[in-house]
Amino acid sequence: MFEYINQLSIDIIFYGKLITRELLVANPWHSLSETRKIDCFYIFYENGLSIKTENGAEYELDWRLSPEGILEFIDNIQPPLRFEVKALGNQMIVFKYPEGGTGLVLFTEEKAREVLIPFLN
Repeated sequence: MFEYINQLSIDIIFYGKLITRELLVANPWHSLSETRKIDCFYIFYENGLSIKTENGAEYELDWRLSPEGILEFIDNIQPPLRFEVKALGNQMIVFKYPEGGTGLVLFTEEKAREVLIPFLN
């Protein structure tokens, strides 16, 4: 399953489009945790606040998105976390570290059910 998701993330990095602010704030985004459960969610708000919910705990970070599709989490993290963000359609996004490697693959609830849940059952 993780090989499949890694391949999807590579496809998105090479063939996806730069993320837009409108798409980022349009959905709660789901991610697989290390326990292979969909129990991690990200919500991005128009006012620049993001909330990550994992195992019932919430974490807040401020964010900004450049016109080039670079997303920064800008609170107390030094240096700020920076990601190149690409989207495949409007249901999957990949956060890629600038120096290489995938940081996060996020799914809408609909795409999570279609792609992830069949692998988890």
